[in-house]
Amino acid sequence: MYLNRVTLVGFTGRDAKVSATPGGKNITRLSVATTKRYKDAHDQWQERTQWHSCVAYAATADFCAKIQTGAHVFIEGEINYREYERTIETDNGPVKVQWPVTEIVIETVKLLDRRAEKGAAA
Repeated sequence: MYLNRVTLVGFTGRDAKVSATPGGKNITRLSVATTKRYKDAHDQWQERTQWHSCVAYAATADFCAKIQTGAHVFIEGEINYREYERTIETDNGPVKVQWPVTEIVIETVKLLDRRAEKGAAA
């Protein structure tokens, strides 16, 4: 048995990037931040924020394209590793390299109500 499952609850970063495959399939890319709070060796609270690259296809991409920056989201999907060829500048001129990408392929996305989270009345 195999399982590749990722669950994130966090906030969206910059605006979604919308594009399409050569075959016309919609693609939306989002960045989602998650923050972990912990106490350091001196018993002081610290926070560490991580940014996750997320990608959605087809109908899920259409929904994700409407999500605003700073939205609180619940995302489920699978982690995907891939590479693409990128040209970088060096002292000896441009060089083509394989560039690694790690992203979450979104299968489910839900907007979370920030008012309910704070206990405010509707």
